[in-house]
Amino acid sequence: MKIKEVIEFLDEKFPLDLQEDWDNSGLQIGNVENELKNIMISLDLTDEAIDSAIESSCNLIINHHPLIFSPIKSIDLSSDYNKKIEKLIKNDISVFAMHTNLDTAKGGVNDNFAKVLELDKVEFLDTENEHPMARLGFTKEQSSQEFAEFVKEKLACKGLIVYGDKEKIIKKVALCGGAGSDFIGDAIKKNCDVIVTSDVKYHEAIDNSEDIVIIDPGHFASENHIIYMLENLLKDKFLIEIYTNSPDDSHRFFK
Repeated sequence: MKIKEVIEFLDEKFPLDLQEDWDNSGLQIGNVENELKNIMISLDLTDEAIDSAIESSCNLIINHHPLIFSPIKSIDLSSDYNKKIEKLIKNDISVFAMHTNLDTAKGGVNDNFAKVLELDKVEFLDTENEHPMARLGFTKEQSSQEFAEFVKEKLACKGLIVYGDKEKIIKKVALCGGAGSDFIGDAIKKNCDVIVTSDVKYHEAIDNSEDIVIIDPGHFASENHIIYMLENLLKDKFLIEIYTNSPDDSHRFFK
């Protein structure tokens, strides 16, 4: 089986044409005509992920955050960034990134996020966008403090930040994995009681916390669940070894 068969399957499930204009999802490095050995899935393309791929005889890495965002004008192999590229090429490893297309697509990051948080009646939040990314759904009535504790447990994160009234009774939940503060306004317009997202700026949170409770579990925790969803998806489709790379193996809770 060739690498391109996996990529074609993933593109069918999470189409690359859903990515934002500024994004650079897709094949980053490698040759899709190579015979596939094993697959490594990682949120970020760290040195640890590349080393793990080499040790596990993986010649395809699927990562969420693209290694290459901006055009490369030179490849100075003395820089840490370019050393990664050198290591990948020398070890004949292909890299395929799925970023905002995976955030947006049905069954991707945000649908899986809603599933992890056990939300009901999930629908699009930012319906005015051509390709809505954020989601909203419903949880059982509880205080925002109780829900924050639930979020912390389900995401297996060491801590989170809560802005707003911790005693507020919430039911309608907005969410966006990764940096989703742009959707706070949509959540308020849709009368959501709380939004779960990350990388929220302090003043942005303070300015909106009277209208909606904001729970920020951190960028990593809000997205890392997706690598285990992808692991299970690919295991069901391809009879091949799939490996995951995560700094904290306790996140296998999501399996």
